[in-house]
Amino acid sequence: MNRISRLFLLLSLVVISVLSTGCVRHWEFTLNEPGGEIYTLDNQTWDSYSRFRTESSDEVILLEQILYGLGFRVIDRIVLTDQQGTNIGFDWSEVVESTWLREDGLVLINGIEYQPLSLTIEPSPWETQVEVCICDIAPTVAAALGIEPPNLTEGNVLTSKSAEHVLILFLDAFGYIRYQESLAAGLIPIMGALDPPLLGLTTYPPITTVSSASLLTGADPSVHGVETRGIRITDHQTLFENAEAAGLRVVAVEGEALAFNLKGSELKLSGDRDGNGGTDDNVLSNAMAVLDEGMPDLFFVHFHGIDDLGHKLGPGSPGEEEKIQEVDLAVGQILERLPAGTLVIIFADHGMHIVDEEGRVGNHGHLIPRDMLIPIWITIKE
Repeated sequence: MNRISRLFLLLSLVVISVLSTGCVRHWEFTLNEPGGEIYTLDNQTWDSYSRFRTESSDEVILLEQILYGLGFRVIDRIVLTDQQGTNIGFDWSEVVESTWLREDGLVLINGIEYQPLSLTIEPSPWETQVEVCICDIAPTVAAALGIEPPNLTEGNVLTSKSAEHVLILFLDAFGYIRYQESLAAGLIPIMGALDPPLLGLTTYPPITTVSSASLLTGADPSVHGVETRGIRITDHQTLFENAEAAGLRVVAVEGEALAFNLKGSELKLSGDRDGNGGTDDNVLSNAMAVLDEGMPDLFFVHFHGIDDLGHKLGPGSPGEEEKIQEVDLAVGQILERLPAGTLVIIFADHGMHIVDEEGRVGNHGHLIPRDMLIPIWITIKE
């Protein structure tokens, strides 16, 4: 090979190398937690989360997706230090939906580009008060029923009590902060009379499909694989499948459509038969019919109305408050009908915050207290 040929080959290899790296220069900056760990974010970090690139642009990832992966759960503020050493603070709840990490290392906040020297993440004071996680429900139910937990389970068993029957009451979007507000407003006399719920965390993103997968597997989204919207089934072992395999009867009462695949259960859908615009009354009717036939070993009941009205009218609106009152009464009717000794777990999959979006006044899906914090009641029917 002559000199010209070797030079041409060398140039070709350089071009191929540049193209394969997408012409993106190496970059890095530090991510700090006050009094805590220091992380380095760089090209490799971005690549490891590149599966979360948006449909509209393959060059950006929501920063909170990476923050969750690094262990942040409920965030209060972020402080960006630019290359000149200037600190710029942001209320996280105000910028969470518009803070992106770009492939070239720039951080976009409200459409403005920043080249950070570092980012300091300030957790919410709520985070130090968290007691439990949605992932704890599956192993707790399994322990109570004397069956094996799902094989991916990472959660903790929250009670040593055993039970012949377990009820799981799913109150969609009734987050912990909304619970506190409802309690103060006198909207939930039934649930308010129970022992106070544990302060829990859901998993990210705090949406029903992802939370349901975490509920049923006892695992984080990075483990069970349901990490984004649009995925309604997990291929991994679930609580219901294990209960069914152990010879237990599992019955699930849902709304008019299945929010997530409930493998291993006898499914009863509850359409809006009376045409009143909601399904919670039909869910209650179907739940009571199941109890009339005899309490299953594991009974799952999912009320959707708080979420539906929260999206449509906004959390705190009169219509949403009426729905909370209705669901509270429904919870009371179900609890009254249960056989003594039933282990009862009442929980929410996520919360909700007010938004200004087309067609919606409320929404959820972010690392903020209103979305991530959930109540989890654990009690025994006397």
